[in-house]
Formats: sequence, C-alpha cells, structure tokens
Amino acid sequence: MKKVLMSVLAAMTVSAAAPAFAADMPVKAPKMVVAAPSPWDIAFGVAFTTDYRLRGVSQSNNRPAVQGYFELQYNVNDWLKLYAGLWGSSLNPSFANAEIDISGGARMAFGNFGLDLGYVYYYYPGPAAVQLVGPPAGSSISFGDFYAKPSYKVADWLTLGAVVDYGNNFNNGVGIAGSKVAGYYSGNAMITLPFSFNGVTVAVNPEIGRQFVQCTGCTSFTYWDVGLIFNFKAATLDLRYWDTSMRNSPAAINLLGNNVAKSTFVATLKFDTTWSSLK
Repeated sequence: MKKVLMSVLAAMTVSAAAPAFAADMPVKAPKMVVAAPSPWDIAFGVAFTTDYRLRGVSQSNNRPAVQGYFELQYNVNDWLKLYAGLWGSSLNPSFANAEIDISGGARMAFGNFGLDLGYVYYYYPGPAAVQLVGPPAGSSISFGDFYAKPSYKVADWLTLGAVVDYGNNFNNGVGIAGSKVAGYYSGNAMITLPFSFNGVTVAVNPEIGRQFVQCTGCTSFTYWDVGLIFNFKAATLDLRYWDTSMRNSPAAINLLGNNVAKSTFVATLKFDTTWSSLK
C-alpha cells in the first residue's frame, strides 16, 4: 500500500513539473517572410522659377515659369536603371504654348563612376516663332537630341560631371535655312559645403558650356552659371547666376524686343520625391 501511494505521489509530482519544464524550453520563432522590394519606382516633382533659362537663354521672356516632371524607373540590378519620363514648363507665349520634353534612357553606376545615356524630344505645342533663329510664325520647332551625362564622385563632398548633347537635324529643318546640326556640351561640379543647419545642406554648383548650331543666321555661344543650393528633405532652393557670351549681341533680342541672354540671377524652388519614399 505504501509503494502504491509513493508511485501516485511521484506521478503527481512529474505532472505538476511538466508545464514549468515546457515553459522553460526555447521556442523556435516562425520565419518572417520579407517581400523583395519592387524594381519599379516613380519619381516626380514641381518647380517654380523666376526665369526659365535654357543654357543661359530665357525661354519665358525673362519672366517666372512653372515646371513639373514625372519619371517611371525600373531597377534592373545594382548598377543599371532604365527610365522614361515627361518634363514640362510654361514659356514665353510668343515662343510656344509650352515646352514638353519626352525622354528615355539608362543610368549606370560603376563604383564612383556614373553614366546616363538617353534621348530627349523637345516638343513645342501650338504655333511658335523662335527667339534666336526666327523661322516663320506657326512653324513647328520641335526636335530631338541624343545625350550622354558622365559623372565621377571624387569625394563625399565633390562630384564632377559633364553633358554631351547632339541632334543631326536641328528643329527638323522646318523654316530654318541651311539647318544641319545642333547641340551642346558642358562641364559642371557639385561641391557640398562642410556644414549644415537643422538638416539643411548647402552646395555650390558651377557650370560652363557651349551651345553650337549650324544653320543660316544661327549663333553659337558659350554660357556659364553658378548656383548656391539649399536642400532640406524633398525641398530645394537654387539661387543661380547666369551669363552668356552673346549678352550684348543683336541675336539675344527676341521677337518682343527683350534681351533674353543677358546676365541675371534666377531663384528656383523645387520639390522632388519618389513613390517608394512615400510608402
């Protein structure tokens, strides 16, 4: 009888201890399945500028302009990104109703070296009359160019860049005598200053370039500019000085009698973001 009682007590002791023992055992957590990031993204933004300058020449008759863009991006891998987008700006009404740039290409990165290769079509809807070369009013002045934009990150505070842009039929040859080729090349630098305040970074962005055109009565010229850039998250304020080698040339006078290639200061406020950063 005593042996039976002891067996029952032992069984009760093991039963009581079992839950505590099980609770102390490590439990293997279930694996969390993390979805791979989408290779697709959308970049977009808007800008407000006191004067839309294209390579030193005002496209808005020395007046303010509103601009915006939309770009679809596809990340093929760590070093290659494909893109296609639209960029638009208001213009001087005597020039065209608007400018719409349709572009597509590929951006590549190899260590500190970057390269952007693409094509852009400058579309000017509505009747137009060009400021500098002057085809008949109502002629189409839309045209397309191929471009290459190499860059090299020398240090965290310094990136050097260049642009080579070329088209073999400037303005489609419509209304422009002797029209052949046009394009431009330039060099630039982005210099990040060694200080920031309340999350605002400051950079200096100098550039010098050459616009070349081959047509009867056309004028090739050199332009240069330097900007002081303040950036805070998605907002950028660009304060820039522009000048050109033809600022005193009769070719700088547009159809409204204004000098559109003179030296000037331009302020631009931009907001840029991507769809992925909003999620």
